[in-house]
Formats: sequence, C-alpha cells, structure tokens
Amino acid sequence: MKIAVLGLGRMGGQIARRLHKNDFEVLAWNRSLEPVAEIQKKGIWATSDLSELMNAMPPRKRIFWLMLPHSLVDDFLFSDNYLKSFLKRGDIVIDGGNSFFKDTVRRSKILAKKGIYYFDSGTSGGIWGEQNGFALMVGGPAPIFPVVRPIFKALSGGDNFAYLGKSGAGHFAKMVHNGIEYGMMEAIGEGYAVLQKSKYDFNLADVTKVYQKGTVIRSWLIDLCADIFKKENIEGTLGQIGATGEGEWTIKTAKELRVPISVIEQSFKVRKESRKSKNWSSYSNKIVALLRKQFGGHKINLK
Repeated sequence: MKIAVLGLGRMGGQIARRLHKNDFEVLAWNRSLEPVAEIQKKGIWATSDLSELMNAMPPRKRIFWLMLPHSLVDDFLFSDNYLKSFLKRGDIVIDGGNSFFKDTVRRSKILAKKGIYYFDSGTSGGIWGEQNGFALMVGGPAPIFPVVRPIFKALSGGDNFAYLGKSGAGHFAKMVHNGIEYGMMEAIGEGYAVLQKSKYDFNLADVTKVYQKGTVIRSWLIDLCADIFKKENIEGTLGQIGATGEGEWTIKTAKELRVPISVIEQSFKVRKESRKSKNWSSYSNKIVALLRKQFGGHKINLK
C-alpha cells in the first residue's frame, strides 16, 4: 500500500519510519529540507516539493497522512499553496495530529462535498511510538474504514487502535486522553513533592521502584519517574510546564456539556501559573516538566 506522510516533525518522522518498516511504500514530504534529508537516510522516498510528491502518487484513491500542528491544518487543506489544488474525488486524508474535534468536523464536511474522505486519528505514544507502537483513536466515514485499517494496525503494532465513530470522534477521545494526562501527571508531581519535603530522608528512586510493581498507582508515568530519578538533573530544572491546547479544550468542552472536571481544571491552572518565575522552584512542577520530556521529548528549561 502506498501512502504519503506530510510533516516530518517529531511524530511525523516516526509515523513514516514505522510504516516503512511494515512494508508500506511511504512517500514523505516536509517543507524544510533537513527532515527530508534525514528520512531519506532511512531509505524512504522524500521531497520538499508537493508537485513532485503528487507526481509520485497513484492517479486515484490516494491516501495522505497529515502530521502537522493543528494551527496549520486549515491552510494546508484549503490553501492553493498546498493540498487544495491537488486533492480530488476519492482521495483519503487522515489528520493524525492534535486538532480540536469541532475543527475536524468542519473540515470533514467541506471535504465530503468534494468526494474526499477525511479521518481523524488521535495519536498517542510520544517519542516511543515508533519502537513500541502507537495508540490510535479513529473517527471518520465508517464505510471507508476497512480501506485504511491496515495503516492503523501497522502503526499500532497489534490491536491498540479502534474506530470510535463519525468525524471528530478520534480527536475528541484524544482530547480527553490528554486532559486525563494533565490530572494524572499533576497528582504524581504533587505526591513526589510531599515525599521530598517530608522529615524522612527518602531516596525517591527507591520509593519509585516499589511504586512500579504491584501497587494501585503502577503505570508508565511511574516508570518514567524512575528514569527521571536516575538520569535527570531535577534541581537544575526550572518548574515551567508547557501545554499544547488539549487540556484547555477538554475544560471548555466539559463546561459546554455541564460536566465538572475540577482535577483537570486545577492541573491546567497549575501549568498556566508555572509561567511565573515565583513557581519555577516548585518540585512538583519540575517533575511534571520532566515527565513531559520523558514521554514526548518536550523541551525543558534549565537554571
């Protein structure tokens, strides 16, 4: 199966390489040249010229996987500078990034009028997805899902994917996943801050070793904490926690649905407050920032 992967950033490069390893014929595109050169070293066809990419694609029923920042998707789909002038009836577009589900629904309606099938894939797995497989939450036109199912199966590394419903369902599920993630990470950070501040001289690596096996809170995030205590300079890390939008979207959506989500709201508030220098010494904030680095390769700031 031939598939175009557009956007070769931290996640897009992994998507292209994993599909290539699973015997898909991958045609990759990126606007800047450095990621193109890097992916070519893996034996993957790649270009920075969209016209060249289109000439290499089949004449009909083409499949495009977008891995772009959510703020760029509209321009990429509907601007003459990018896909608008190339897409045609029967094409399939999969947005594997973190788009807001309402934007996804709007885009799918526009493309459906042109006979173009639009899927949304909530994609989780961070910088470990290429190695371990991604978790994929899929929304879009049900009758067409069997066509793209092999793609999701290959990317997941097994059965860690599901078709969840009509357009927007995948991005909605991923939005909530990230909201839950906010709350879980904040709880972990706060817990370690209490341990660190206590009168006991805890070796937090030893505490974590126990937490990892047989406890109610054992999880991948706790496993990553073990790596933090082994490898990271916690003291030298500033407690600045980044946010990419999904937590805030979860809060806004929950308010529209009249669902109280106090834990997620508070964790989002902590992230906003972490921008202030008075909170940079917070041990909890440092742990959360380092967790983001561990699973997603997100940048941290050092003293």
